[in-house]
Amino acid sequence: MAKKYDGTHRFSKSHKNSVKADVIILGCSLPGIVTAHKLKRKFGDTMVIVVLDLVGPTRTPSKCNVAFLEEVDDDTTEVDGEETTVKQVVDNVARHYISMYSKEFNIPLPNAIIMPENTKTNLSKLFQHLNGNIVECLSDYHDFNYLSIMERFELNQYQALLDQTVIDVFHKDKLDSEVDRKMLMYYDKTTMEQHICDVLLFSTSREIMRTVVGLVCGAPANTISVLFYLHQCYRTSSARNHLDGDNTRFREKLLGYCRHRLASKLQKSIADITMATKSIKEIRTYSNEQVILETIKGETNYVCNLLAMALRPDQLLKIRFDDQLMSKEQASITSRMSAGRAKKFLIQYEENIWNDQGYSGDILSIQGPIIWAMEKPKMSTTGSTEKYAAIVGYLMIRDSDDNSKDAVIAQLVKLFGEKAANPVSYKETNIADVFIPRCGDYIALRKFTGGTCNGFLEWGALDIFADGDVAAALEAGHAAYLHLLSILRPQAQTYEDISTAEWPTLLRHSPFERWLAELNCKSGIRFVVYTAAISIGVHLIRTYLRR
Repeated sequence: MAKKYDGTHRFSKSHKNSVKADVIILGCSLPGIVTAHKLKRKFGDTMVIVVLDLVGPTRTPSKCNVAFLEEVDDDTTEVDGEETTVKQVVDNVARHYISMYSKEFNIPLPNAIIMPENTKTNLSKLFQHLNGNIVECLSDYHDFNYLSIMERFELNQYQALLDQTVIDVFHKDKLDSEVDRKMLMYYDKTTMEQHICDVLLFSTSREIMRTVVGLVCGAPANTISVLFYLHQCYRTSSARNHLDGDNTRFREKLLGYCRHRLASKLQKSIADITMATKSIKEIRTYSNEQVILETIKGETNYVCNLLAMALRPDQLLKIRFDDQLMSKEQASITSRMSAGRAKKFLIQYEENIWNDQGYSGDILSIQGPIIWAMEKPKMSTTGSTEKYAAIVGYLMIRDSDDNSKDAVIAQLVKLFGEKAANPVSYKETNIADVFIPRCGDYIALRKFTGGTCNGFLEWGALDIFADGDVAAALEAGHAAYLHLLSILRPQAQTYEDISTAEWPTLLRHSPFERWLAELNCKSGIRFVVYTAAISIGVHLIRTYLRR
C-alpha cells in the first residue's frame, strides 16, 4: 500500500491529471486536520497522505490572547503557589482533549477553561426569574439556592436522574439485549421537551432546564433527543455544573480563542501535505479497491485506497456518492442534521460597575434577552490591565436577527443600575458551529459513523460535527484517526492510542441511587394519588363485604 516519495514530489500525478495517495482526508475542518496531523506523525514518509482543502487559503489565526497558565513541567501545573497534577485538572472528556492537544503544541490554556474552580469569586451572582424578579446568588447556580425548596428539590432530582441514565446508557460494555436497544431507541425518539414536561412540575424548573439545553446544544429542547443531550452530559462527566461553566463547553465555545490557535498550529503541521482543490462533484469506487473523487470540471481526479470524510453535513449535499459508499437512507440522515445556533454578545464599560456593587458579573436569566453571561476573562499574557471592563455571554435566540443592544442595556440597567446605561461598545455575533441530528436519527448516525464501508471509507469526523466546539472537534478527529489506524496498521496502535478512547467511568452507581433519583414532585404526587385510590378502593370493598 505504501508508496515511497521524496520531498520535492509529495503526490503522485499521472498524465491523466490524477492525484494518487494511500489516504486522503477530504476537508480542512478541525476534525479533519486533527486526523491528518496524527496520521502524518504516525506514518511519516512511509505512506502518502493527502489533505484536500475545499475552502481555500488558511484562515488568519485569532490575534486575541487569553489569561494563560504558566508553562510548567509535564506532570504538574502550579496555581497560587500549589502544584496540581494534570490528572486532577483534567476531569472530563471535553477538557481532556483540549488539554492533550494544547500540551502537544505548547499552547497555554485559559484558567476559565481548564481550571474554572480557580476563577470563582466571593462576589454575588445574579439570577433573574421569568417575571423579571432578581435574586442575588452567593453560591453556584447549580446549587439552586435561589429557588423555592420544591423547585430546588426537583431540579436536583432531575439532574441526578440524568446522571443515572447516562450510566445506564453509556457505561455498559455492550448493549446487546433487546431491552437495551429499546431503551436507546426510546431516549433517541423522545425529545428533551417531552422529558422535561413529564418529570418537572414547576414552570421555573422547566424554563431553567430549557435554558440549559439551549446553551449546551445550541438548539431548543423540543429539537433535541434525550439521547443526544445525555451524550453531551457523558462527555462532560455529569449533567450538573453546566450553568456555571465548570463543564467546559460554555466557556470554551464562548471564548473561542483556543480554536484559532490550535487550528493554526495543526494547519502548519500538515501544510506540506495539503492541496487546495475545486469542489468535488462525485465520489465513487473502482473495483471495490479504490476511491475516486471527481471535481466539478473534471480537470483532476483524486484516487486513494482509503478516504476519510471531514466535511460538514451541508457540504455533503452537493456531492453525489456511489451507493456502496453512502446509501440514500444515510444521505437522508445527514441532510436532516440542522445547524445549531447561539448568539454571543460583548459589552464594554469604562469601569467595572458590577464589582463596585459587590457583583461578579455572572448572570443567569430565564427572562432574556441575556440568558447567561460572565465577566470577560483577562486577555493578556503579560499581566497588563485591560483598558475596558467587559461582560460576555449568550443571548436568547429570536425569529428575527435584529440587534438586541437596547434590550441588553435595559436588562443590565435593571441588574446593575443606571451606570450600565452608557457602554463604550457593544457587539453581538451568531454562533452556528454544531450540527444536530433530528430526534430519532442519533442512533442511526452513530452506527453510520461507527463503521467503515467495505474498508475504504471512514466517516468518523462527522460524529458529531462541531467545528467551532473545540473539544468535540478534537474528539471527533482523534476518534477518526484511531479508526483509520486500526484499518491501516492495527499493530501500530500504542497503549496511549487505545487508552485515550477508553474514558473512565467517573460517575458512581448503585440501585439505591437509581431509585432515589426517580423520586420527584410528580412521582410523589402520583404515589400519593395511587395510594389514596387503593385505600379508598379497599375501604369500599370491605364496606361492601360487610353489608
